[in-house]
Amino acid sequence: MKGRPVGSIIRNRIAVILKNMNIGYGYEIYKIYKNIFGNIHIRTIYYNLKKGIEKEEIILLRIEKEMGKYSWGNEVEKIYYIVGPYANISLPYKEIELIKNSLKNYEKKDINMDWGGEIKILADSLKKDIDNYTKKFNVLSNQGKKMDKLKINKRIEKLKDYANSKISKDKLNDFLKDINPLPP
Repeated sequence: MKGRPVGSIIRNRIAVILKNMNIGYGYEIYKIYKNIFGNIHIRTIYYNLKKGIEKEEIILLRIEKEMGKYSWGNEVEKIYYIVGPYANISLPYKEIELIKNSLKNYEKKDINMDWGGEIKILADSLKKDIDNYTKKFNVLSNQGKKMDKLKINKRIEKLKDYANSKISKDKLNDFLKDINPLPP
């Protein structure tokens, strides 16, 4: 297939790191990534975190200001991230083991968040994508329709899997009541 491949190996690695950390902030992720996979520019990590948020592969959890003595002043802003529902966490087994071994002594932080609110935001985003699909249905080629249906149905399943352990089934069904998988 011609063109640039979909996704990013760096973003996939970041997602696996976040999954094993539970929660992490940018510089912390950068240090772990660099320790495991070698030299990488910190801007590349922040770019992939930002892109991951756009694609809902990574969720921005919270922003905290921390006081201390830093070379640039007394305060630092830490942006905490968690892995999102659409993250691709499939990496070669060897890389997953490297990440797990590297984080073996890492103390996982608790995630305090309103899962219901977050999953509702993700469900609303999915509804918008379905609305966009129905609006452009008559303009799409058969191949385009097929590919969009597959993407939307895959996102529905990933959102259900992601929400399964975080909120009750009744609440999830309430969020997804207007969302049905598209017929093949």
